[in-house]
Amino acid sequence: MPSTNTGSTVSERRAAVIEESKTGGKHAHGTHNYPDPLVHIDKVAWDVTIIGAGPAGLMLASSLARFGGHDVLVIDERSEPTTAGRADGIQPRTIEVFRNMEPLGTEFVERSAPSYERTFWDPRSDGERGIVRTRRVQSFPTNMEIQDNCTLGLQQGLIEGAFLRDMERHGQRVTRPWAFKDFVMRPEVDNERPVEVTLVKMEPVVETKNEGGAPTYSVKATGETKTIRTKYLIGCDGGRSAVRTKLEKSHGFEFKGDWVDTLWAALDCVVDTNFPDVRKIAAIHSAKHGALYIFPRENNQAGDPIIRCYTQVNRLSGEKSKESALEARNKVTKEQVMQAIQEIAYPYKFKFKSVEWFTVYPIGQRLVSRYSLPAGQEKGWKFPAHRVAICGDACHTHSPKAGQGMNTAVIDSQALAWRINLVEKGLASPDILLGTYHDERHATGKQLIDFDSEYAALFSNEIPKNQPELAKLSEDELKEHFIGVQRRNAAFTTGAGVAYADSVLNHRDLSRLGFDRGYRVGSLEAGWRLQPAWATRWSNSQPVRIIHEIQFDAPGGFRIYVCAGELKRNQHHLLSFARHLQSPQSFLAKYRANHKAGRLLKGAYNALPAALNTGLDGGYSDETNPFFHLLLIVKQNRFGFELEDVAELGPLRAMVYADDVEAGGSRTGNEDGDETVGGLHRKWGLDPNGGIVVCRPDGYVGAVFPLDQGEKGWGAMEKYFAGFLTPASGFLPPKL
Repeated sequence: MPSTNTGSTVSERRAAVIEESKTGGKHAHGTHNYPDPLVHIDKVAWDVTIIGAGPAGLMLASSLARFGGHDVLVIDERSEPTTAGRADGIQPRTIEVFRNMEPLGTEFVERSAPSYERTFWDPRSDGERGIVRTRRVQSFPTNMEIQDNCTLGLQQGLIEGAFLRDMERHGQRVTRPWAFKDFVMRPEVDNERPVEVTLVKMEPVVETKNEGGAPTYSVKATGETKTIRTKYLIGCDGGRSAVRTKLEKSHGFEFKGDWVDTLWAALDCVVDTNFPDVRKIAAIHSAKHGALYIFPRENNQAGDPIIRCYTQVNRLSGEKSKESALEARNKVTKEQVMQAIQEIAYPYKFKFKSVEWFTVYPIGQRLVSRYSLPAGQEKGWKFPAHRVAICGDACHTHSPKAGQGMNTAVIDSQALAWRINLVEKGLASPDILLGTYHDERHATGKQLIDFDSEYAALFSNEIPKNQPELAKLSEDELKEHFIGVQRRNAAFTTGAGVAYADSVLNHRDLSRLGFDRGYRVGSLEAGWRLQPAWATRWSNSQPVRIIHEIQFDAPGGFRIYVCAGELKRNQHHLLSFARHLQSPQSFLAKYRANHKAGRLLKGAYNALPAALNTGLDGGYSDETNPFFHLLLIVKQNRFGFELEDVAELGPLRAMVYADDVEAGGSRTGNEDGDETVGGLHRKWGLDPNGGIVVCRPDGYVGAVFPLDQGEKGWGAMEKYFAGFLTPASGFLPPKL
């Protein structure tokens, strides 16, 4: 009978103490450096339990570690992280998110291979064998204003290693090798931690190969089990998620979709070639032998440039194989994949110097019916909502060629992390705020599946099942349609154009908050990522990208950009807002964190942002409530005003900026810095009256409020926060 506890000997426990006391030991596996894992689970009670240490699980764990104050258990069934293959493309919005989690962003950018261009290759028009380039395009439209307007090619193992190091910097490590076995809701045992989870200890991973020689792995259970209790159970355990399977069996979740009966291989290799676009993203369609997608990757340990070749392998004979993709997937060899590449890319030559990894897969698109478990009953006992949730491939599976899987997973985890943080810090209503995770991310998952169903079929020279009318198009018309699908969905595939519907978090107009229907302030869209802009940090005169001034780090609060316009013109309105912020009715006073926020090194922070870490006293670097970051942006040259000019603005004077570096402003004089005053205000549509932009912790615009409507504006802002935040019991007005 399996043990229900560790049952370890004294010597084993001593060894475990030694093992788990290591704080900086690294294991080097080629180019992979990461901390040693933990091996024992000695606590029973946890705040958050994360199943799976791929990109989704590690993003969630790293985010919660950065926010601080949470007891998090991260387990993975494998005895070591990924060392080869799997996901490898980071899209622009995900890069932007990582740049808001430094040093992750810089590390990923510097280590990877960027692709700024996509090329399209098609069969020769004269009927002769071979391919020709038919189009070159910039990867993503310039008007999206993305700092890194490219896709980064970086192997999943290197991404996982960076996450693991980031977690360790914040006191968190993965526990291996443990696997999820089961969960039950037990509110009658512990209402605070209603999820009872059974975990099983695994043996070290065994690397194997399938019939075709593609690497696989297997792990076996040791029989040792551990039962824990947790507030939240999050399944980040991939397309074959055991957590999702439990939700399907016991709680009515569904995981439905369809297959494209086409077989593809992914091959990581180093080549010598005369193909000119080998360091660009290249989509290649041959006349008879299928399609090939080349994606540049980072250099390997020897310094050689890797490419990922997504290769159609069911047209080797010049016509589509009659064997189903599911039946053939384990029979394809890397030699057959290399042969297919040569056939598809003819007349160009590929000499394969090394193959680092390969796999073969059919294409399927599936989406789970829910991302979190609603409130319900277990054996007659009511349990609370949203205590079990899933992220990433546990929610959605699709083809890898559009480069969306890992990126969508990372944003799933970011979306869940900031919500859990606010709830657990005592600021937010769990039923309302956690419920918006499913609403927003399931809609995004549906959009992803719809796009991939069309894109993957067309890439494979198939007609999408839900668009039979495309069969009437000519070959040339289908080519144009395929390119059009990619360009039309560029906003979505970058991630920069992913938008959320109106909800308690997103108010495009302010009619639900006290204004007339259709009333809007400025040009920014609620539910969209904040449009980037530059400003000058007044304290040290440094130009900064305003979206990165507050990192995705502790405390994990809202960013409130107060666009002041000209100080003299709007001084009365600014003073009115400052007085409101200093009152007991203000959100600064009503919504205050619990004791968990005090567990960090510097109050609510792990490390103070540069904008606050100045040494200035007199309230010029002190936040009233660190869960609401107030950034005052003045439409003036930084040389044209002093801190004394904002001395009476109370909470608004902690972080002060000059709007004098964003392009598109006006020339106001002949002094340095006068060339582009007001560019940020103009870009956001807040010139000349100013306005207040409330951004959620994930950088999405929640609402934009007027600066010149007095109490009506402040009241609307209070209604906004009251829609999902929870007042602290017995709160005290802030000390100013």
